Amino acid sequence: MVATSIMYVGLNLTYASSFQMLRGSVIIFVGILSVAFLNRTLVSREWIGILFILIGLGVVGVSDFAADNGEGTSYSRNNVITGDLLIILAQIITAVQMVYEERYVAGLDIPALQAVGWEGFFGFSILGLLLIPMYFIQVMPPFNNNARGVLEDLPDALVQMKNNFQLIMAILGTIVSIAFFNFAGISVTKEISATTRMVLDSVRTLVIWVISLALSWQKFNYLQIFGFAGLLFGMCLYNNILILQTYDRVRNAYLQRRENNDGQSEVIINRRADEPDC
Repeated sequence: MVATSIMYVGLNLTYASSFQMLRGSVIIFVGILSVAFLNRTLVSREWIGILFILIGLGVVGVSDFAADNGEGTSYSRNNVITGDLLIILAQIITAVQMVYEERYVAGLDIPALQAVGWEGFFGFSILGLLLIPMYFIQVMPPFNNNARGVLEDLPDALVQMKNNFQLIMAILGTIVSIAFFNFAGISVTKEISATTRMVLDSVRTLVIWVISLALSWQKFNYLQIFGFAGLLFGMCLYNNILILQTYDRVRNAYLQRRENNDGQSEVIINRRADEPDC
Protein backbone atom coordinates (compact mmCIF):
# COMPACT_ATOMS: atom_id res chain seq x y z
CA MET A 1 0.00 0.00 0.00
CA VAL A 2 2.80 2.41 0.93
CA ALA A 3 4.77 1.46 -2.17
CA THR A 4 1.75 1.89 -4.42
CA SER A 5 0.97 5.31 -2.97
CA ILE A 6 4.55 6.51 -3.42
CA MET A 7 4.69 5.14 -6.96
CA TYR A 8 1.59 7.00 -8.08
CA VAL A 9 2.83 10.21 -6.50
CA GLY A 10 5.99 9.75 -8.55
CA LEU A 11 3.91 9.01 -11.64
CA ASN A 12 2.33 12.47 -11.34
CA LEU A 13 5.80 14.00 -11.53
CA THR A 14 7.43 12.04 -14.36
CA TYR A 15 6.65 10.26 -17.61
CA ALA A 16 4.52 7.12 -17.76
CA SER A 17 7.09 5.18 -19.77
CA SER A 18 9.82 6.03 -17.28
CA PHE A 19 7.48 4.99 -14.48
CA GLN A 20 7.13 1.53 -16.00
CA MET A 21 10.82 1.11 -16.81
CA LEU A 22 12.08 2.32 -13.44
CA ARG A 23 9.93 -0.33 -11.83
CA GLY A 24 12.47 -2.80 -13.20
CA SER A 25 14.89 -1.66 -10.50
CA VAL A 26 12.98 -3.83 -8.04
CA ILE A 27 14.98 -6.88 -9.15
CA ILE A 28 18.16 -5.23 -7.83
CA PHE A 29 16.71 -4.77 -4.37
CA VAL A 30 15.07 -8.21 -4.38
CA GLY A 31 18.44 -9.79 -5.17
CA ILE A 32 20.30 -7.86 -2.48
CA LEU A 33 17.64 -8.46 0.17
CA SER A 34 17.53 -12.16 -0.75
CA VAL A 35 21.23 -12.35 0.07
CA ALA A 36 20.70 -10.60 3.40
CA PHE A 37 17.53 -12.32 4.61
CA LEU A 38 17.11 -15.54 2.59
CA ASN A 39 20.79 -16.61 2.80
CA ARG A 40 21.25 -16.71 -0.95
CA THR A 41 24.54 -16.33 -2.77
CA LEU A 42 24.73 -14.27 -5.95
CA VAL A 43 27.14 -15.62 -8.56
CA SER A 44 29.11 -13.45 -10.96
CA ARG A 45 26.44 -13.83 -13.66
CA GLU A 46 23.83 -12.32 -11.34
CA TRP A 47 26.05 -9.40 -10.33
CA ILE A 48 26.73 -8.65 -14.01
CA GLY A 49 22.98 -8.75 -14.62
CA ILE A 50 22.46 -6.23 -11.83
CA LEU A 51 25.12 -4.02 -13.43
CA PHE A 52 23.29 -4.04 -16.77
CA ILE A 53 20.03 -3.19 -14.99
CA LEU A 54 21.73 -0.21 -13.35
CA ILE A 55 23.04 0.93 -16.74
CA GLY A 56 19.56 0.58 -18.24
CA LEU A 57 18.05 2.61 -15.42
CA GLY A 58 20.65 5.31 -15.96
CA VAL A 59 19.80 5.52 -19.66
CA VAL A 60 16.10 5.79 -18.83
CA GLY A 61 16.88 8.64 -16.46
CA VAL A 62 18.88 10.41 -19.16
CA SER A 63 16.00 9.97 -21.60
CA ASP A 64 13.77 11.95 -19.24
CA PHE A 65 16.02 14.98 -19.62
CA ALA A 66 16.33 14.48 -23.38
CA ALA A 67 12.54 14.44 -23.67
CA ASP A 68 12.32 17.90 -22.08
CA ASN A 69 12.56 19.84 -25.35
CA GLY A 70 10.89 22.98 -24.10
CA GLU A 71 7.71 22.55 -26.12
CA GLY A 72 5.33 23.37 -23.31
CA THR A 73 5.78 20.16 -21.36
CA SER A 74 4.22 20.14 -17.91
CA TYR A 75 7.16 18.26 -16.39
CA SER A 76 9.95 20.39 -14.98
CA ARG A 77 13.40 18.93 -14.43
CA ASN A 78 13.01 19.01 -10.65
CA ASN A 79 9.66 17.24 -10.88
CA VAL A 80 11.13 14.53 -13.10
CA ILE A 81 14.05 13.92 -10.73
CA THR A 82 11.74 13.81 -7.72
CA GLY A 83 9.31 11.48 -9.48
CA ASP A 84 12.04 9.08 -10.58
CA LEU A 85 13.53 8.94 -7.08
CA LEU A 86 10.11 8.33 -5.53
CA ILE A 87 9.50 5.45 -7.92
CA ILE A 88 12.85 3.88 -7.04
CA LEU A 89 12.08 4.34 -3.33
CA ALA A 90 8.79 2.55 -3.87
CA GLN A 91 10.66 -0.35 -5.49
CA ILE A 92 12.74 -0.77 -2.34
CA ILE A 93 9.55 -1.13 -0.32
CA THR A 94 8.12 -3.53 -2.91
CA ALA A 95 11.28 -5.64 -2.76
CA VAL A 96 10.93 -5.90 1.01
CA GLN A 97 7.37 -7.12 0.51
CA MET A 98 8.43 -9.69 -2.11
CA VAL A 99 11.18 -11.15 0.06
CA TYR A 100 8.86 -11.21 3.06
CA GLU A 101 6.24 -13.06 1.04
CA GLU A 102 8.77 -15.58 -0.25
CA ARG A 103 10.05 -16.28 3.24
CA TYR A 104 6.69 -16.71 4.94
CA VAL A 105 4.19 -17.58 2.21
CA ALA A 106 6.41 -20.29 0.74
CA GLY A 107 7.85 -21.35 4.10
CA LEU A 108 4.50 -21.64 5.90
CA ASP A 109 2.60 -22.91 2.83
CA ILE A 110 -0.01 -20.15 3.05
CA PRO A 111 -2.60 -20.30 0.20
CA ALA A 112 -1.91 -17.58 -2.36
CA LEU A 113 -5.57 -16.53 -2.56
CA GLN A 114 -5.71 -16.13 1.22
CA ALA A 115 -2.61 -13.93 1.22
CA VAL A 116 -4.04 -11.74 -1.55
CA GLY A 117 -7.34 -11.48 0.32
CA TRP A 118 -5.73 -10.26 3.53
CA GLU A 119 -3.54 -7.80 1.62
CA GLY A 120 -6.60 -6.42 -0.14
CA PHE A 121 -8.61 -6.19 3.07
CA PHE A 122 -5.97 -4.25 4.97
CA GLY A 123 -5.18 -2.03 1.98
CA PHE A 124 -8.84 -1.18 1.39
CA SER A 125 -9.49 -0.51 5.09
CA ILE A 126 -6.46 1.71 5.64
CA LEU A 127 -6.85 3.72 2.44
CA GLY A 128 -10.58 4.06 3.09
CA LEU A 129 -9.83 5.67 6.45
CA LEU A 130 -7.15 7.88 4.91
CA LEU A 131 -9.71 9.33 2.49
CA ILE A 132 -11.11 11.35 5.40
CA PRO A 133 -7.99 13.44 6.14
CA MET A 134 -7.09 13.55 2.43
CA TYR A 135 -10.39 15.34 1.78
CA PHE A 136 -9.15 18.32 3.85
CA ILE A 137 -5.46 18.38 2.88
CA GLN A 138 -4.76 21.23 0.46
CA VAL A 139 -2.04 20.47 -2.10
CA MET A 140 -0.60 22.24 -5.11
CA PRO A 141 -0.48 20.92 -8.67
CA PRO A 142 0.51 18.43 -9.99
CA PHE A 143 -0.73 16.53 -6.94
CA ASN A 144 -4.36 17.50 -7.52
CA ASN A 145 -6.66 17.97 -10.49
CA ASN A 146 -9.94 18.71 -8.74
CA ALA A 147 -11.82 21.96 -8.17
CA ARG A 148 -11.20 22.09 -4.41
CA GLY A 149 -7.44 21.62 -4.71
CA VAL A 150 -7.31 18.80 -2.16
CA LEU A 151 -5.39 15.55 -2.21
CA GLU A 152 -8.52 13.39 -2.68
CA ASP A 153 -12.11 14.51 -3.29
CA LEU A 154 -14.29 11.43 -2.79
CA PRO A 155 -17.72 13.14 -3.22
CA ASP A 156 -16.61 14.63 -6.52
CA ALA A 157 -15.33 11.22 -7.65
CA LEU A 158 -18.67 9.59 -6.82
CA VAL A 159 -20.55 12.25 -8.78
CA GLN A 160 -18.29 11.69 -11.79
CA MET A 161 -18.86 7.94 -11.59
CA LYS A 162 -22.63 8.49 -11.40
CA ASN A 163 -22.60 10.67 -14.51
CA ASN A 164 -20.26 8.49 -16.58
CA PHE A 165 -20.68 4.71 -16.71
CA GLN A 166 -17.33 4.39 -18.51
CA LEU A 167 -15.57 5.37 -15.29
CA ILE A 168 -17.40 2.58 -13.45
CA MET A 169 -16.39 0.05 -16.11
CA ALA A 170 -12.77 1.22 -15.94
CA ILE A 171 -12.71 0.96 -12.14
CA LEU A 172 -14.27 -2.52 -12.17
CA GLY A 173 -11.79 -3.63 -14.81
CA THR A 174 -8.93 -2.30 -12.71
CA ILE A 175 -10.18 -4.13 -9.61
CA VAL A 176 -10.48 -7.45 -11.44
CA SER A 177 -7.14 -7.15 -13.24
CA ILE A 178 -5.21 -6.15 -10.10
CA ALA A 179 -6.80 -8.96 -8.08
CA PHE A 180 -5.88 -11.54 -10.72
CA PHE A 181 -2.40 -10.02 -11.13
CA ASN A 182 -1.67 -10.17 -7.39
CA PHE A 183 -2.99 -13.72 -7.13
CA ALA A 184 -0.83 -14.85 -10.05
CA GLY A 185 2.16 -12.97 -8.63
CA ILE A 186 1.96 -14.57 -5.19
CA SER A 187 1.45 -17.99 -6.82
CA VAL A 188 4.68 -17.52 -8.79
CA THR A 189 6.47 -16.36 -5.63
CA LYS A 190 5.29 -19.44 -3.76
CA GLU A 191 6.02 -22.01 -6.48
CA ILE A 192 9.19 -20.51 -8.02
CA SER A 193 10.78 -17.39 -6.50
CA ALA A 194 10.26 -13.67 -5.95
CA THR A 195 12.90 -12.88 -8.58
CA THR A 196 11.02 -14.79 -11.27
CA ARG A 197 7.90 -12.86 -10.33
CA MET A 198 9.73 -9.59 -10.86
CA VAL A 199 10.98 -10.67 -14.29
CA LEU A 200 7.47 -11.60 -15.42
CA ASP A 201 6.17 -8.35 -13.96
CA SER A 202 8.67 -6.39 -16.03
CA VAL A 203 7.39 -7.91 -19.27
CA ARG A 204 4.31 -5.69 -19.07
CA THR A 205 6.62 -2.68 -19.34
CA LEU A 206 7.25 -3.50 -22.99
CA VAL A 207 3.54 -4.09 -23.65
CA ILE A 208 2.50 -0.77 -22.08
CA TRP A 209 5.27 1.14 -23.85
CA VAL A 210 4.39 -0.31 -27.28
CA ILE A 211 0.67 0.38 -26.80
CA SER A 212 1.39 3.94 -25.65
CA LEU A 213 3.45 4.58 -28.76
CA ALA A 214 0.87 2.93 -31.03
CA LEU A 215 -1.94 5.08 -29.62
CA SER A 216 0.23 8.24 -29.69
CA TRP A 217 -0.07 8.72 -25.93
CA GLN A 218 3.60 9.68 -25.76
CA LYS A 219 6.44 10.68 -28.04
CA PHE A 220 9.06 8.21 -29.16
CA ASN A 221 12.51 8.56 -27.58
CA TYR A 222 15.27 6.34 -28.96
CA LEU A 223 17.16 6.38 -25.65
CA GLN A 224 14.38 4.39 -24.06
CA ILE A 225 15.10 1.55 -26.49
CA PHE A 226 18.65 1.25 -25.15
CA GLY A 227 17.43 1.67 -21.59
CA PHE A 228 14.82 -1.05 -21.91
CA ALA A 229 17.30 -3.30 -23.74
CA GLY A 230 19.74 -2.92 -20.85
CA LEU A 231 17.02 -3.70 -18.34
CA LEU A 232 15.83 -6.75 -20.29
CA PHE A 233 19.35 -8.07 -20.89
CA GLY A 234 20.25 -7.66 -17.23
CA MET A 235 17.08 -9.41 -16.07
CA CYS A 236 17.61 -12.33 -18.45
CA LEU A 237 21.25 -12.63 -17.43
CA TYR A 238 20.38 -12.43 -13.73
CA ASN A 239 17.84 -15.25 -14.05
CA ASN A 240 19.90 -17.28 -16.54
CA ILE A 241 17.26 -16.95 -19.26
CA LEU A 242 18.28 -17.25 -22.96
CA ILE A 243 21.57 -15.31 -22.75
CA LEU A 244 23.99 -18.03 -21.62
CA GLN A 245 22.02 -20.76 -23.38
CA THR A 246 22.26 -18.87 -26.67
CA TYR A 247 25.98 -18.30 -26.14
CA ASP A 248 26.56 -22.01 -25.49
CA ARG A 249 24.62 -23.01 -28.61
CA VAL A 250 26.55 -20.59 -30.82
CA ARG A 251 29.87 -21.65 -29.29
CA ASN A 252 29.14 -25.37 -29.68
CA ALA A 253 27.99 -24.86 -33.28
CA TYR A 254 31.20 -22.96 -34.05
CA LEU A 255 33.42 -25.63 -32.48
CA GLN A 256 31.54 -28.40 -34.28
CA ARG A 257 31.93 -26.64 -37.61
CA ARG A 258 35.61 -26.06 -36.95
CA GLU A 259 36.15 -29.74 -36.17
CA ASN A 260 34.34 -30.72 -39.36
CA ASN A 261 36.50 -28.37 -41.43
CA ASP A 262 39.68 -29.72 -39.82
CA GLY A 263 38.61 -33.27 -40.61
CA GLN A 264 37.92 -32.43 -44.23
CA SER A 265 41.31 -30.74 -44.64
CA GLU A 266 43.20 -33.97 -43.85
CA VAL A 267 44.15 -35.69 -47.15
CA ILE A 268 44.35 -39.49 -47.08
CA ILE A 269 46.79 -41.02 -49.63
CA ASN A 270 46.44 -44.70 -50.53
CA ARG A 271 49.57 -46.54 -51.75
CA ARG A 272 51.15 -49.98 -51.83
CA ALA A 273 53.08 -51.25 -48.85
CA ASP A 274 56.28 -51.69 -50.89
CA GLU A 275 56.06 -48.22 -52.45
CA PRO A 276 58.94 -46.00 -51.22
CA ASP A 277 58.32 -42.63 -49.54
CA CYS A 278 58.79 -39.58 -51.76
